[in-house]
Amino acid sequence: RPALVPSKGKHLVVADWSSIEGRVNPWLSNCPAGEAKLNVFRSGLDPYKVNAVASFGVAYDDVTSDQRQHGKVQELALGFLGGAGSVLTFGRVYGLHLTAVEIEQAIRVWRRANPWAIKHGQDLEEAYTRSMRNKGHEFRAGRVVYLYDGLHLWYALPSGRVLCYPYAKLEKDGVTYAKAAWKPAADATEWPRARLWRGLAVENVTQAVANDLLRHSLRQLDDVVLHVHDEIVI
Repeated sequence: RPALVPSKGKHLVVADWSSIEGRVNPWLSNCPAGEAKLNVFRSGLDPYKVNAVASFGVAYDDVTSDQRQHGKVQELALGFLGGAGSVLTFGRVYGLHLTAVEIEQAIRVWRRANPWAIKHGQDLEEAYTRSMRNKGHEFRAGRVVYLYDGLHLWYALPSGRVLCYPYAKLEKDGVTYAKAAWKPAADATEWPRARLWRGLAVENVTQAVANDLLRHSLRQLDDVVLHVHDEIVI
């Protein structure tokens, strides 16, 4: 932001989405538990404070700033099916020094309050794995549809946009695909490959739908000069 300034007599107006990933993710699960999560946002409640209520057993209005920070770490670390390492990393980023016991409790409490999350990841994994075993057939998980054409693993978003994992293979430890890279390593004999797992699938579809919302909004607004992640600047 400091690198860009408006011309004389102009102002830059910046707006971003509030918890866009936290909203898209449960919406994509398309299940009652996901709707319950969305009701937190619909009611105007702070999801981080709601997490803190579940973790610390305090009233919503009594949640402290430190407890809210704890709830924020839970949301960011666990939404894409992260584990103890993810909680530890996000905790450090937000100034929390959590013990192993606190990390374990944070995971257990958040997952119990958000049963849609693990199921959503499992459903995605089952759908893309079944599609790899049944070439040419569509398999739905929540609001996402997978199809394997014998070469690439495709997935369709609610917007109708279609993305893919190129040159997908079903191997002993799961699905792998050709990984996008600027160029392979100097001694590589083939393009590098990555493993698709349920947490990555959740993140990919969530970020892709959030991007669809951004694209749609950009077409509705006048005088857009740039956009950065989930921010639009006019």
